[in-house]
Amino acid sequence: MKPSNISSLIRYPIRDVVLEAKKEEKKGKKIIYLNIGDPCAYDFDPPKQIVDGVKKALDQKYKGYAPSAGDPELREAIAKIEGCGNESVFVTSGLSEGIEFAMRLLLDTGDSILLPNPTYPLYLSKADVLSTKTLLYECDDEWHPDPEDIRKKIEKRTKAIVVINPNNPTGAVYPRKVLEEIANIAAENNLAIIADECYDHVIFEEGVQMHKLKDIAKDCLVFSGNSLSKNFLYPGSRVGYVAIHRDKEGLFTDAFNRICNQRLSVNWEFQRAAIAAYNMNFDFLKPSLAKLKRRRDIIRKRVEEIPGLRMMSPPAALYAFIQVEGYKGTDWDFVYDLLRTEGVLTVPGSAFYKDPKKRLFFRATLLPDEKTLDEAMGKLQKFMKARVG
Repeated sequence: MKPSNISSLIRYPIRDVVLEAKKEEKKGKKIIYLNIGDPCAYDFDPPKQIVDGVKKALDQKYKGYAPSAGDPELREAIAKIEGCGNESVFVTSGLSEGIEFAMRLLLDTGDSILLPNPTYPLYLSKADVLSTKTLLYECDDEWHPDPEDIRKKIEKRTKAIVVINPNNPTGAVYPRKVLEEIANIAAENNLAIIADECYDHVIFEEGVQMHKLKDIAKDCLVFSGNSLSKNFLYPGSRVGYVAIHRDKEGLFTDAFNRICNQRLSVNWEFQRAAIAAYNMNFDFLKPSLAKLKRRRDIIRKRVEEIPGLRMMSPPAALYAFIQVEGYKGTDWDFVYDLLRTEGVLTVPGSAFYKDPKKRLFFRATLLPDEKTLDEAMGKLQKFMKARVG
């Protein structure tokens, strides 16, 4: 026997690269991990109210199966934020599960879905498993979507447009005008929008404003997704949600209920803690956003000093998407070469970006402390000098 063909389609480069890093660690090499956006792996912690909420929930015996669609109080708290009815909110195991569920109920074999280029790799993997086609729409030099490219890539069997805002991996925040154009395109072509907005409060550049698609796309079906992972610095909680807007006949709400039923429920104690999260304001994030901005600035300054590197300065999210010029090899060669030579782990840009110009990129997280980032950038500078000159 051998594993199924479907299992061979599942890939997640952000974690796949860790296998090579562990091999290097076994040889005694110290590794600086810049591959994953996990705040808790660095010097960030979730708010005390949420952590205390978990403990309180366990004391109150929230240990059994929760309602499949989510704890009623949590759904009510999220519905107030989303401006929809409680019955339109579904609690999922992180937004990752919510993305999978939304794609599963929108797409049949042979359908297609529009994804931003760059995109979050989970969408590509899920589309392959579902035997659906991915249509990548391009972005401009500031990594903002090109609405005309979206329009011309729509096919007869296209069902949805994914919008990741703020974007992972680029950190770009999309202008309202661009979002309005995307909403108009979706309405004109009877397409759903999957609005992946899990970094909507992780914006550290002054003057940059986040616009939510649920407030803009008034004439089409919108799946609005979020989670505790980034906004509340608690990825290990595995609590996310999808809110369905403008499901006029209730067909997609019914389908989402059925999908939730078959996986039983999300861990109840963390749902109870999430109630506290969604009833608090975001003042607690200010120190974390200040740290992220300082760390972004360190990376930006060092990249400007290193020949062969360039990047757009990200105003949001947890990452820098860095272009490499002059390296002889692929982005995977670059990532593994940097790992084995200098002990710095990043993620190949092609995990996110299918660049029509065949440029080389890698993604690095902004999360490590200043000393660690400075050390990592020093190692990167040494590497680039040796490889590019």
